[in-house]
Amino acid sequence: MDFLELAKKRYSVRDFSSKKVEKEKILKIIEAGKIAPTAKNSQPIKIYYCTDDEKLKLLNESSPCEYNSQLMFVITYNSDECWKYEDGIPSGVVDSAIVATHMVLEAEDLGLGSVIIKAFKSEIVKEKFDIPEQNKVELLLFMGYKSDNAMPSPMHETYKSDEELFEELKIR
Repeated sequence: MDFLELAKKRYSVRDFSSKKVEKEKILKIIEAGKIAPTAKNSQPIKIYYCTDDEKLKLLNESSPCEYNSQLMFVITYNSDECWKYEDGIPSGVVDSAIVATHMVLEAEDLGLGSVIIKAFKSEIVKEKFDIPEQNKVELLLFMGYKSDNAMPSPMHETYKSDEELFEELKIR
């Protein structure tokens, strides 16, 4: 499968089966996150994962999104380690999104489903788990085997036209 096929095939899964994800697949997903580009290759990201039912339950308590995921990742970044843009804003948010994208595409390639979650309370995650104070909790990734009922949202294949999205840059 080429990259565009993989990217088109992947969708946000909101219904996972109860089948546990094998350690080998978890390690490949972690590797995909590790090799993802970050600003100036600063790699300010720290990724936590869990497969344990008790920890999964605690993570679910931080978000209204509960989809029976059997594997969850918490993507954090240390703003002290981030490259800073000219306006002083750290690259961590963008770096986290790039890392997450690599990880969900690898999951899809391995036959797993995923959904990237930003709708959660980071303070609950920090309260319940041992995450250093300097690390900002940016994203949750829910992953696992898709249930038989899993399907893309109706908007999955709805795209703006090329004219709306792309335009050759013009000089004034």
